[in-house]
Order: sequence, then C-alpha cells, then structure tokens
Amino acid sequence: MERAEILSLEKRLKDELFKLISIPSHRDCSQIQEYIKDRLSFIKFEDQKINKNNLYNIYSISPEKPILVNTHVDTVPPINMKDPFKPYEKNGKIYGRGAADTKGLIAALIIALEDFYKKYGFVPVSIAFTVDEEQNTAFGSQELIKVLEPIKSILVLEPTYGKLCTAQMGTYEFRFKISLPSAHASEFEKFKNPAKEAFKAINLIEKELNRPVNILRFNSGWEHYAVPDKAEVLCEFKIFENELVSDIESRLIDVIDNMDTQIEIIVEDYEEFNRFKKGQLIGLLEKAYQDEFNTEAKEGIMPSWTDASNYHKAGFECVIFGFADLSISHSDRESISVEELINNYRFLYRFFSILTQP
Repeated sequence: MERAEILSLEKRLKDELFKLISIPSHRDCSQIQEYIKDRLSFIKFEDQKINKNNLYNIYSISPEKPILVNTHVDTVPPINMKDPFKPYEKNGKIYGRGAADTKGLIAALIIALEDFYKKYGFVPVSIAFTVDEEQNTAFGSQELIKVLEPIKSILVLEPTYGKLCTAQMGTYEFRFKISLPSAHASEFEKFKNPAKEAFKAINLIEKELNRPVNILRFNSGWEHYAVPDKAEVLCEFKIFENELVSDIESRLIDVIDNMDTQIEIIVEDYEEFNRFKKGQLIGLLEKAYQDEFNTEAKEGIMPSWTDASNYHKAGFECVIFGFADLSISHSDRESISVEELINNYRFLYRFFSILTQP
C-alpha cells in the first residue's frame, strides 16, 4: 500500500470504530444491528429473534459459502469507565466500551467486506452478528446453530492477541456462603469472622487444587461495630486440558467439607476445556497470516469463554482470532491500537482473497 492509501484506510477504520463505540449495546442491541445492516446493505441479512429482551441476531448464510465469520455485538456495561460511549484516541489507541471486545474487530470486518465487495462484486463468506455473548445465557449463538446447516467451519472474532486459537480454556464458577454468630467487635478474637473464613477457604482451594482462584465479588461486613455474621463470595478457577469438571468439583467439595466451618456451595456455571476439531479452515487462516505478514501464525488457547464453545459442541470446526488485547477488555482501560485495527483488516481481506483462489 502507498502511504496515502494507508492513511485513508486508517481514517476509515477509526471513523467506523468511533461510530460503533458511540452506539451503546450492553442492553439493547437493536440499534447496532440496524446500523450494521444499513452499513453492509450489499449483504442481505435475516433477523433471528432470541428468547430474551427482544434481542436478535442478524445473519447471511448460504450453502455456497460454507465458512462463517461470526462475532458478537453486545458489550459488558460501562462499569466504571468514564464516558464509555464517547471514543477518543490517545497515543495510537482508541478507547471506549467494546473497543477491543469486539467493536474494533467489527470495524475491521465491515471495511474489509466493503472493500472486497467493491473490487469483486460479491462476499466469499457467510456472516453472522450475534447477541448475548457477554451473559451467562449466550442465547444468541445457541439460537444461531439452528440455521447453520450449510456451514462447515466458523471463524469467531474475539481478542486473541493475533493468535489462532484452536482451543478454549475451561472454567468453574461458583459461590459460597458462610454464616456465623455475630458479636461485639471488641471481642472479635473470641469468634470466627466469616470474611476471614472465606479467605481461608480460598487459600485452601488454591493449595489443594493447585491453581489460583479469581474473586469476582466479595460481600461481607457492615458499618456497625460488630463482627459480621455473613460472607458471600463469587469466584472461579480454570479447568485445564484432560481434566473433568466432575473430578475437580469432587476435590473442591472435599476441601470445603474438611474445614471446621460450615460452608454452602452454589455452582453458577462451568465449562470443560474445549479442543476444537481441525479441518480446512485452520489451514486457510494460517496461509492468510503467512501471506499477509510474512511470518507463521502462532497457535493459542483462548482463556475466556466464547460462542465458539456452542459451535464446537454442535460439531463445527472453530477458530477464534483477533488482533486486540483481551486483558484490558471489560476494564476502564479498554482500547485497541490503530495498528491492531489495520492488522485485523489486512488479515480478513487476505483471507477473503484466498477463498476466491482456485
């Protein structure tokens, strides 16, 4: 590309991402879905309602295009992000809710599809934009499976640091509750504190299961001068390859049962490690990466749950991919670099081009 072409592409990608970020999609996704349909008007999309809050997927699927490119349009809520829907650029990065997960990828996909269509007059892949991925229910991908009969392979766009992820880490999410007698705080040393017992339980779980525990939410204590009577913790740990959830769960229960404090455990959600089957797609993606960046793609494991889990269980070949930083997604620092935006575009456009070769 000439410098003028690069600058033009950069501006178009940034403008697209700014527009996408400015459309909130953490509750109602209808506005962003309608925007995408209008923006990609050269593709005939169908709506697919899901049984939740009037949310719906949009998709364009045909037997002539057995490879599907899919990503979700919903984001987590603003949480503590200041002005989450007013994107800004700083030091080569664009900030805003969903910048990395996954509106930066959507922006690159839109521009790549647009440019490919302008040059060739058609789109070589099936496309689906799904909803509800950022919730425990994930009804969007579950519903989409019902119309995927013509599809053989699925490229799921998510932030993977540019690695081709052919596996997904398992997780076990659970709550535990501790209730103990309260007491005057001046006599605290005579009583068990449920908050301290909760931390003791977490330390024992980490030791016995040989893995760190992530605390998602911790509730205990009050403003009164008294030992609290309750503690409740929402936490999770990872499930690795060749581990069964049932085995890990049994070990977890043993740890809790052997404590001298009664603890109630409530399972919230779990997912075993998924190693996706490999077919034609991974080879095509590796070639696209090699041809475009003149280096071999790195294969990786997606550490977070994605819609690829539902597709994998339904028998599809899946690969998860995207240039973006997963670690800052969902945080008040969520961003994607302009370089990552451009690399996503380059990779997708090259992939589309390879699909047209004999």
